[in-house]
Amino acid sequence: GKFKMIKLIISAALSSFLFGLFGVNWDSVDKEIDQEFPNIEFVSTAELIRQYQNKDADFPLIIDVREQEEFQVSHLQEAMNLKTGDSISELYPNKNMPIVVYCSVGYRSAGVAEELQQLGYTNVLNLRHSIFEWANKGYPMVSGAGETEKAHPFNAAWGALLDEPLHSYSAP
Repeated sequence: GKFKMIKLIISAALSSFLFGLFGVNWDSVDKEIDQEFPNIEFVSTAELIRQYQNKDADFPLIIDVREQEEFQVSHLQEAMNLKTGDSISELYPNKNMPIVVYCSVGYRSAGVAEELQQLGYTNVLNLRHSIFEWANKGYPMVSGAGETEKAHPFNAAWGALLDEPLHSYSAP
């Protein structure tokens, strides 16, 4: 509920602060996520792009849990912008459907993945390194204006993980 969301926001802010102090890298992000959300399973960007290209029959529902400003800059083509487990479960009551959640680096989406697990969802994966790695690899993304290479860097600390030329704070 609301308290869990507030806890997640505080914890994301604290992580950002610590990453800002000590410099951010994928190892530190992975450790943080694994400690905070030990039961979450992941899908790699390489595996998800393979599923996109093959149009697998069991292609997952893709959920972008970022803020709307971030989503408007760019997102994965099929992605829905839903920020909480509750909002996802209202629209998608089938608890066995395959779902992939993502955010900037995978931290906020790990929280939503955990929420979904607690709601009884059985087939939820968090996109490892989320949209930052996806963008860094040059995989396809869209905005309201069509295809784009840009992504919202979230903040200065986490944005260090997104290649500088890909940064954009506003939709095209």
